[in-house]
Amino acid sequence: MRVAFSLVLFRHTLEDILPLLKSLSSLAAHRPDYHLYVVIYDASPAAFHSPFILDLEDSTPGVTLSYQKLSNIGFGSANNINFKTAMLSSVDLFVVVNPDISFASQELSPLLDWIQDNALRVSCVAPLVVNASGEIQYSAKRNPTFLSLLLGRISVLRRMHFFARYDSWHRGLDNDYTKCCFDSSYLSGCFLIIPSCYYLAVGGFCERFFLHLEDADLVRRLSGVGRTLHNPIGRVTHLWARGSHRSIVQMCMLVRSYIIYASIWGFTFA
Repeated sequence: MRVAFSLVLFRHTLEDILPLLKSLSSLAAHRPDYHLYVVIYDASPAAFHSPFILDLEDSTPGVTLSYQKLSNIGFGSANNINFKTAMLSSVDLFVVVNPDISFASQELSPLLDWIQDNALRVSCVAPLVVNASGEIQYSAKRNPTFLSLLLGRISVLRRMHFFARYDSWHRGLDNDYTKCCFDSSYLSGCFLIIPSCYYLAVGGFCERFFLHLEDADLVRRLSGVGRTLHNPIGRVTHLWARGSHRSIVQMCMLVRSYIIYASIWGFTFA
């Protein structure tokens, strides 16, 4: 089985992605039967000092690596190109991974084994995601609504009882993230394991999205052809930049993405 990790960079240095590269090398050494392949699409500006291919290769012993620096076409579109570059068979796995992810090989390999055994009925699975201090990132949510996005950006509203209950329901806090495997049609795009046959079946990411909510759209479509699950037998660490919370430009991109999402799935206030 080949496992292709798809990585999209934008203004990331070698130092930024070194924890992920070390994690991948450790996994390759721990489980050589996986035949790891890392496909990198670097969308950084031409003037940006991107990682050199030789440095990337030196940082990933035991891993087959493909690197290309092209124009910034958006997160989903870049992952689609990475999928084509990987040329996976129907029994292989495609892993969408953020640059700020790291993991211990022994904490991820059980999930890779599990999805391989369940690939005929599971179209996407995500691990338990924690931040650097070990706190859970509640990343297996219900489908996006206008209210959920509003509460995510105006945190003061969550101090009100009604909004706090709604936010808890939307983020699936009624589930035990550390112990329970459960269905979710909106898994975080920071780390998604997708059998290649299912990625191909739904056509990959919708390229109408440039950034934000492309993961919500993809996982929702995948949930129509198989089960999409949170499974804590795997665990990864995510630094979680949350750019849309700090940048006006990112906020505008989020609004645009929600308009696209609503045009596909219908507008839902709550």
